[in-house]
Amino acid sequence: MGEAFKGANIAVFDFPEFETYPGCARWDETLEQLLALPQVSEQNNVPDAKGGRALSTVHLSDKLNIPKILNFTQDPLGRWLLTNVLYAAADFGLDKTRDIKKMKFHRTWVNRMTKGCDAVAHRHAAPGWNIPHMVAIFYTQVPENSADLVFIDDNSEVMRAGSICEYPADKTHLIQAKAGRLVCHDACILHGTTPHLNDLPRTCIILEIGFAPK
Repeated sequence: MGEAFKGANIAVFDFPEFETYPGCARWDETLEQLLALPQVSEQNNVPDAKGGRALSTVHLSDKLNIPKILNFTQDPLGRWLLTNVLYAAADFGLDKTRDIKKMKFHRTWVNRMTKGCDAVAHRHAAPGWNIPHMVAIFYTQVPENSADLVFIDDNSEVMRAGSICEYPADKTHLIQAKAGRLVCHDACILHGTTPHLNDLPRTCIILEIGFAPK
C-alpha cells in the first residue's frame, strides 16, 4: 500500500521482507560494481551533495540504464517497483492526461552517501517541462542514522537551494529512509536530505520518469 501526503504528490511503498529477499545480493553486487567504476569513483561530488563524500552515476545516465542493468522486467523486485510506480502515477492523477502504461525513463542512476554528506534542496523539473513527470527513489542500503528524505513546501521556481536546516519545520515533511522503501514524488517538488551520520554508506537508485500523452 502507498502512503499519500495531503496536498502533495508523494507516495511511499515498502517491499515486504526486503532484507531476506534472495535477489538483494545480486542487486547489491551490481550496484557496487557500478559505483567502483573509475568514471564514478574519481568524479567529484555532484552539485546537490555537500559535506561528506558522495558517489553518483548520474553523469553516466545516458550509458547506464539501471532498470535494464538490473533487469526490472524479469526480476520480482523490479516488477514490484514498476507496478508501484504505476500506482503512484494514477494516485497523482497523471492518468487523466497521460498514458501511464507508456513509461519512459528519462535518467536513471545510483547515489551513495558517506558520513557527513547531505543533499541540498533541489527539484528535478519545473512546471511546464515535458519530462520528467515523476521521480522514484528506491533505497537498497540504509544503516541506522542515515540521511532521511525531506520534502519542502515551496512555490518558488528555484531549482537548487540551501540545506534542509534552513527551512522552518512547518514547511517540511520528513520521510525516513529505509532499505526496500520506494518513494515516488512529483518531479517539481523541492526536496533534499538530512545529514548522513553513519560510517556505513547509504545507497539508493533514482529514476526520472515520463509518460506519453494520451
